[in-house]
Amino acid sequence: MTTLEAFFLNIALFSAFPLYITTMNTRLRSPALYSYMCLILLIGGISGTIYSFPLSDSLFISGGNLAYGAFMMTAVMLIISERSTATFRNIIRLVILIDFFIFVGFNFVAWLLSSGLVVNPLSIPSSIFTVSLEILFLGGGLILSEVLLMLFIFIQARKVTSKLSSLAFIYTLTFIGVLCLDGVLFPLIALNSNPELVAIIFGNVEGKAIMAACYSLPLLLFYAKSHKQFTRFVETPLAINELIRTPRKQLLDTLYQYEVRDQQLQQDKKELTERAEKDFLTGLANRWKFNQTFEKEWTSATQNQRPLTLVIGDIDFFKQYNDTYGHGEGDTCIKKVADLWNGITERTSGLAARIGGEEFAILIPDITPEQLLPRLQSFMAQLHEAAIPHSESTISPFVTMSIGAAGYTSNNESSLKDLYVTADKRLYKAKHNGRNQIVHE
Repeated sequence: MTTLEAFFLNIALFSAFPLYITTMNTRLRSPALYSYMCLILLIGGISGTIYSFPLSDSLFISGGNLAYGAFMMTAVMLIISERSTATFRNIIRLVILIDFFIFVGFNFVAWLLSSGLVVNPLSIPSSIFTVSLEILFLGGGLILSEVLLMLFIFIQARKVTSKLSSLAFIYTLTFIGVLCLDGVLFPLIALNSNPELVAIIFGNVEGKAIMAACYSLPLLLFYAKSHKQFTRFVETPLAINELIRTPRKQLLDTLYQYEVRDQQLQQDKKELTERAEKDFLTGLANRWKFNQTFEKEWTSATQNQRPLTLVIGDIDFFKQYNDTYGHGEGDTCIKKVADLWNGITERTSGLAARIGGEEFAILIPDITPEQLLPRLQSFMAQLHEAAIPHSESTISPFVTMSIGAAGYTSNNESSLKDLYVTADKRLYKAKHNGRNQIVHE
């Protein structure tokens, strides 16, 4: 299959569905056309960044442009089928709703793909889903202006002639002209004073003209096939001033509702991020957040040749604690220890995390294990003062911890894994030496 054949096939696929929908009964036809227009806007939001048809060395028509042409073609079919200026107000709502969904939904997907929270087996780049609000507003505003212009010309043309063949010809020329106008306006507004603007506009208009001519064929087929609907549209009196009757307050209220929803979605996104990074029991950072921060801090420390300290702590005889007091009391114990553990990082840029059942970790940049030792000793003293009963411990009647600390310095050639292994070995050295102690060297 050649590029040109694939291009025509894409046009045919985009045209076949609305042509079929216009054959449905009235009850199904309008909802189906609106749904198809929503789908086309969503497809255009993605396909514009995925593929283009190189029709010549200097002429490319993107999948997004093809979706735009299909949207405008379907809008014409919808306007003629519904025979009401209310259709334009419905299209306004549809475009605002879908643009809002694209901005929030697509950017959320882009964030997910780049966050590491989800599996991305196909290695899809997050940039595909990154959407500019400015471009969305521009594109949506142009679409609505162009649909309004077409509807205005359609209404005025009926005052000049009632001959269906002449009107079909005028409507088709209007459709082609509006799509070519978009080829001028979009780069003119989006690129402003770009020195390559003339070449971009010329290529854009040429591509839009070819695309509009292709979509004109399904439109002509629609005029012929839907002769009764076309006749009724011509005979239905429509006043252009009805398009402006939507109360300004109603539009402002709609926009305000979308703004409120956007704020709520942003808040939900923030809460989702916090949940994904926090341990549900203690509120400390979880293992995933610890790993992410460890890699980040390690890179920063090695590049800037500055210290980095890793501390790993483990509650002594915690299995015996659970067996004796039950898991409910075990959770309470972990929460109490976590509160004290989090205090070690106060007034620093460090991270306190729960990395296992009864295992905790701390990452603190710009400090050595020796410098951190007084804080660790203070933590051990506070834990002793907390006096959490532990009758099955063989070293103390209260809950204790064993701690291992290791640090990276500029004269220490090691890897991230080496630092973790060293801290872990010192933790087990503390346990081997009798527990309830700190080993930092």
